[in-house]
Parts: sequence; structure tokens; C-alpha cells
Amino acid sequence: MRKQVVDALEHRASDRVPIDFGGTNCSGIHASCVEQLRAYYGLEKRPVKIYEPFQMLGLLEEDLKQAMGVDTEPVLGPYTVFGFPNEGWKEYRLDSGQEVIVSRHFNVTKDEKGDTYIYPRGDTTCEPSGHMPYGGYYFDAVERAEEVDDDELTVEDNLEEFTELTAKELAFFTNEIRSAHATGRAVVASFGGTGLGDIAFVPGPALKKPKGIRGIEEWYVSTVTRRDYLHELFER
Repeated sequence: MRKQVVDALEHRASDRVPIDFGGTNCSGIHASCVEQLRAYYGLEKRPVKIYEPFQMLGLLEEDLKQAMGVDTEPVLGPYTVFGFPNEGWKEYRLDSGQEVIVSRHFNVTKDEKGDTYIYPRGDTTCEPSGHMPYGGYYFDAVERAEEVDDDELTVEDNLEEFTELTAKELAFFTNEIRSAHATGRAVVASFGGTGLGDIAFVPGPALKKPKGIRGIEEWYVSTVTRRDYLHELFER
């Protein structure tokens, strides 16, 4: 498992091509597909645990990893894209009728059309930071920032969610890495905080009141009109 991944990374011939499903949020699997894969492989039917609600990604449990021949083991951050921790799990029903398990901080509301809205850090007193149309499969970030005032704009405004790890977070990752390494698979660590400029994070879905350049169109325009600002931002 680990050997095949290392061989591939070091450009060595190996006995087979390594497989990664669920190692990162970019290689994750939607909860509906996880449920169907479990059925395909004849595994026990159980609610899929959603660890990343932005894309509604489902956790791959050990029996499914073995059935699929997965060679990677993820080390994921303690918080979701919407800024709340994965803890205190509860049941939730998708529009499709599928029963899943989500964090107790997964707090949503629905409008008259059946669209679903999710909130930063699970706080429903704030404006929603994510929107999923009825029957949809994932959330889109909701832009909530006010019009940019260049006279008041500072790089700190766009760095609020990109801070140094705390001692508690470092301890969390240490334990998670040790557990992942013990599986014998290649450890893929997503520490978070490295998505600066990723258009999914520009609107600040984890922030209750995002500041700075938080509109997607405005961000792209700024690569031409505010180059000095963006250069300073990335240097930070």
C-alpha cells in the first residue's frame, strides 16, 4: 500500500498503480456514491458519515477501503469548510431520502422552494454561507461581503481564516498522523489553511462576517487592478 504510493511519487516502476479515494477533499466521494459502493461490494448497510458538508463527502470506512484496494489514509483537519468541528454526530436525511450522519454543528434551514442553507460555524443567527438547491448534491458558497473600500482594505481582512496552528490543533494532527501511519497506507495530510486564493474559499464560508475581497468576480478582477495587494497577501 504505502510502497506503491512512494514508488509512484519517486517515479519507480511498481507492481501496480496506487489508488487514492478519500485521501483529500479533492479525491473524496459523494455520500450517495459511498452508499452505492457499499451495496456494490455487498458490505453492511449503514448510514454514511459526512465529514465534509461543502461537497457532502462521505467517509470511507475500513471495510470499503479494503474492498476498493485504497492505498492512502487521510489526515483531515478538525474543522469543516464551514468552520465547525466534526463531533457529536447526528442523523440527517438528504433530499434524495438517503439517511446520513453529520456533525451536531451541521445546522441548516430550508426555504419555501426546498433549498437548503448552511451557516458559518453552525450559527443560524448569521447569514448563511452555503446554499444547496433542492435536489442538489453539494453546497455553493454564498457571497456576503460588502463592497470593497480600497481606502480601508488591509491584507489582514483576507487572512482571518489563515492563521498559525494552535497547540491543540498540533496535538490533534499528531494523533491523527500516528493513527493513519499505523494502517500501513500512505499518509496524505491535509492540514488546512493552505487554500488561500482557492475560489471556493474566497467568500469565507467559515467566517461569520467576512471582510476584504470576498466576491469571486472582484477577486479575479483584483489580479489586474490590485496586484500589489495580492502580492503582499500571498507573501504574508
